[in-house]
Amino acid sequence: MQLRPHAPRPPAAGDLAGALQAAADVLGHRPAVTVLRAGRRDEQGVATLRQWASKTAHWLAIEHGLVAGDRLGLHGPPDWVPVAACLGAWWAGVTVTVGGDADVALVHEGHTPPSSGEVVTYGAAVDGSPLQPGPDEPFAIAVQAFPDQPPTPGAAPDLAALEADGGTWTQAELLAAARALPDATLGLDGTLPAAAWVPALAVHPLTSGRPTVLLDGVGSAAAEGERVTTWLSGGAAAPDEPGGHAP
Repeated sequence: MQLRPHAPRPPAAGDLAGALQAAADVLGHRPAVTVLRAGRRDEQGVATLRQWASKTAHWLAIEHGLVAGDRLGLHGPPDWVPVAACLGAWWAGVTVTVGGDADVALVHEGHTPPSSGEVVTYGAAVDGSPLQPGPDEPFAIAVQAFPDQPPTPGAAPDLAALEADGGTWTQAELLAAARALPDATLGLDGTLPAAAWVPALAVHPLTSGRPTVLLDGVGSAAAEGERVTTWLSGGAAAPDEPGGHAP
């Protein structure tokens, strides 16, 4: 059996928009995030995530008027949709907050939406109708009309990127958190705290050139053939070595 050569490592970048651009230029459509569910496999390549991020950044700026320092809230488990939303928010300089107050909230089906701010849903069965494989959640419908072309970056290394689990990380610190993870194809389940799964799922593929595989309600046997070499689980601590700190 001939093994596919490992993808080159993208060059280091000081901010998250730069990391996404560099990774897409080097890796193209190589896989970044794979979500495994019973009977379903969703894979998003790096270049595809760059398109979703661009659309999201334009959507946040044009539709909602968000600027650097505003907040996008995540209310739900890890998935490729919040990854795309995170990348788009960081491109626009918008802070991602998990479970907190925000100007716009991305809410998974079954989770209680916040009492204020615009709410956009995502999930496997929004409105009670099973979704077909592919990016057809309401979030994707909301952003798909916006341009694929990258916007002018609102990113900067010292901008707040993530507020989660009692800590806050700048863009530079979140990149450092991802680089501190093992240089491997990561596998993780949905029980990780947000301060651990966000860098593992949304940033690590950009810094390492290796994908992250998310198990959603299935056992690790479902990942056979995905070349996972390092597993992260709910016992993992938030990555405090790169500078995570209390707000």
